[in-house]
Amino acid sequence: MEPIRVGIIGVGNVLNQYLDKIGVHPDVDIVALADVNEAAVTARAEEYGVRKALSPDELLADPEIELVLNLTPPKLHAPVSLQAIAAGKHVLSEKPFATSLEEAQQILDAAKAAGVYAGSAPTTFLGSGAQTSRKLIDDGWIGEPVAAFGSFVNRGYEHWHPNVDPFYSPGAGPMLDIGPYLITNLVNIFGPVRRVSASAAKSSETRPRPDGSGGYEGEIPIQTPTHISGSIDFESGAVATVVVSWDVWNHNLPHFEIYGTAGSIAAPNPDHFDGAPVLRRGEPRDLALDMTPPGGGDWRETALTHRDDAYRGIGLAEFGHAIRAGVEPRTGGAFAYHVLEVLLAFEQSSQEGRHIDIASTCERPRPLPSVGPHEPYRFD
Repeated sequence: MEPIRVGIIGVGNVLNQYLDKIGVHPDVDIVALADVNEAAVTARAEEYGVRKALSPDELLADPEIELVLNLTPPKLHAPVSLQAIAAGKHVLSEKPFATSLEEAQQILDAAKAAGVYAGSAPTTFLGSGAQTSRKLIDDGWIGEPVAAFGSFVNRGYEHWHPNVDPFYSPGAGPMLDIGPYLITNLVNIFGPVRRVSASAAKSSETRPRPDGSGGYEGEIPIQTPTHISGSIDFESGAVATVVVSWDVWNHNLPHFEIYGTAGSIAAPNPDHFDGAPVLRRGEPRDLALDMTPPGGGDWRETALTHRDDAYRGIGLAEFGHAIRAGVEPRTGGAFAYHVLEVLLAFEQSSQEGRHIDIASTCERPRPLPSVGPHEPYRFD
């Protein structure tokens, strides 16, 4: 199959996560990089051996490029994706797909009219850890999956991120930034969501702004909830609990666990592509009055069923394969829209004090075929 020819708009912090291991996906050809910062794009193109360093307009006008990877800041995801579609390109965006359902619908409508594909990261559910967890569940190792718990909690990004203000602005916050990893992995396990119930809050109106030398200078305005917790009801009947926060220093919460009628799986960090799930079948001692304590019992690390060096380039490879094969990508538009609607429902539920029914639906993503460490990735 001919490699998909890709142009990337945005050469910031996320670029290396796509390109550091792009060589394991020979069906992806990175043709060009583009950014409004001419010096940065030139340096990044030289760093990764990409032959074209362009402006965004030049990249969109380049007839060689078939697929645009949109790595711009979240507020620009929808506008840049729409520009790519208008230029006749397929487009895969970093998460979130958009910052509103109205923007997301515009992308879907434009892509349909143009006859191109549009989709969104995160694609961590295509990694070895998540796909091994999926196979264990599909093969019945924990019985019928009935519930899950997922969390991402920390103290925020201002002490390490060079441009933190957008993360605390409207249309951002932890649910739209780190929540997508949890929701995409949950939909990969359980399928589409039926409704959401949640509470959202922020612990302060401002935060001290680090000055880069250990002190503080000025304040960061906080314009979005920074602690969100809630429950998801799936069409399958399963229920999941989700917590995301930038208000927590330390914790003992698991990243991602799936509970079934016959056992449990502690899955790897949903923000990572590697790591092996840990499996525990139900044991007689769990039924005693003094039940097995949390973390106790016979937890066993499982062997990976999928190659474990995918990294974020697997999203480009899978998307490109779908384009060539004429099938819906696993990270396609319907999936991306559904995940976004679920993410936005958390804050809406808190504001309105009620369950939020999810109007959209999507197909549960197809599992990836198992491949060994030295076999090529497959997406059929």
